[in-house]
Amino acid sequence: MSPTPNPTILFVSNPQGIPVPGEDLIHRPDITIDIDNEPLNGGVLTKTVALGIDPYMRRRMQFEYKPNTPVLGCGIGVVLRSENPKFRVGDHILGRSYPFAQYAVLSEATEPLRVLKNETGLPWTAYLGVLGLAGETAWVGYKAHAEAKKGETIYVSTGAGTVGSVVCQAAKAEGLRVIASTGSESKVEFLKEIGVDVAFNYKKQDVGTVLKENGGVDIYWDNVGGKALETVMGCMNKYGRIVICGFASQWNVPPTEWHGNKSLVLALVKNVTIKGFLSHDTIAKYGDFDFEAEVTKLVKEGKLNVREEASDKLEDAMKMLGDCLVGANEGKGVIVFS
Repeated sequence: MSPTPNPTILFVSNPQGIPVPGEDLIHRPDITIDIDNEPLNGGVLTKTVALGIDPYMRRRMQFEYKPNTPVLGCGIGVVLRSENPKFRVGDHILGRSYPFAQYAVLSEATEPLRVLKNETGLPWTAYLGVLGLAGETAWVGYKAHAEAKKGETIYVSTGAGTVGSVVCQAAKAEGLRVIASTGSESKVEFLKEIGVDVAFNYKKQDVGTVLKENGGVDIYWDNVGGKALETVMGCMNKYGRIVICGFASQWNVPPTEWHGNKSLVLALVKNVTIKGFLSHDTIAKYGDFDFEAEVTKLVKEGKLNVREEASDKLEDAMKMLGDCLVGANEGKGVIVFS
């Protein structure tokens, strides 16, 4: 049998700013694979079902990706061949270091893999977003670190993203007043649709002014870092909590140019607690708060909603990654294969 086309997105070099398609990332439609004879070395061969676009991939470029190797991210594939008894032909497998290619060889020697049963019949892309790493990060981080109390006010930056929108909805369900910002009017409308009390476009309204006009903040869920964090520090109420989930404003800036926060003295005078977290460390310490069961139920009942932006063209992953890093996306980016 002749080799099968295996289009792939390759990482070429760590960009100085936003990754440039055709320079830092390259789509290679000419790569092929011998599906019947490709060595598995105890792993599995999968045909890709869907790939997720996540901001943290930018950080992986700095510290993890190797030049001229496939971009890695969260992906789902169906098993075509297997040398691992845990995985059978026909199983759908989720990996968080899944090559951005139409076919992939996966091994538990390099990353944990799991079979997705999907007994509820949700779209597979849900396991890359609301039921994937982003949703898990939001759910576990909020439950473990926000210390939320009914009636308090939480402010969520980049509230229309998957992480932000899950936090907004989890907080609203617990009786909090939710303020959230985003970068477009269509996203503001989405925030209103999911029940956010005060939704605004940070490009048109000053963050500090909005927060002060609404009585300040008890909890700040920070997805942005940089200057925004410094601004919100000035709007925190006494005994407030800041949960640092991401630094979107800093990923495309060299470490030597990262913003220096001049407001930390306010953490002292306001008795503010600041917590940074990574989801896997939080789960190791606190557990996952029944993430999959609870969130699956909420999604099925229509009580938890996120936005997706899907394409069936692998090459679109390059632009979609750049878009999500600057807030130009309209939802969770996913590449869906037929």
